[in-house]
Amino acid sequence: MEPVHIPADLVDQLERLALVDFRSKQGLACLEEAIRFADQLHAVDTSGVEPMDSVLEDRSLNLREDAVTEGDCAEELLQLSKHTVEEYFVAPPGNIPLPTREERATILKHSALIT
Repeated sequence: MEPVHIPADLVDQLERLALVDFRSKQGLACLEEAIRFADQLHAVDTSGVEPMDSVLEDRSLNLREDAVTEGDCAEELLQLSKHTVEEYFVAPPGNIPLPTREERATILKHSALIT
């Protein structure tokens, strides 16, 4: 099977979101396998299939109108966070130290998985 080429920027973003270390060949192989598995979904024909409101198929869910009753305080709330990116809170890093992009480039310079 042809290797999946994963841009370094995407690896950076996925590490930060998943708090998983992809610096090793084993970590990258795991990521590559997950991408291959997910790519199989593109082969599924969903034409004529209505989207689900919930994964709980056996229950009737009462959906409410999404009406704002109070709010408009996103800027105030974001100021409470120590770290933000764009308009999102940034969770503290997990139990792995994330290298800088330069450090990652050095670590992975011989990897065929990163472009």
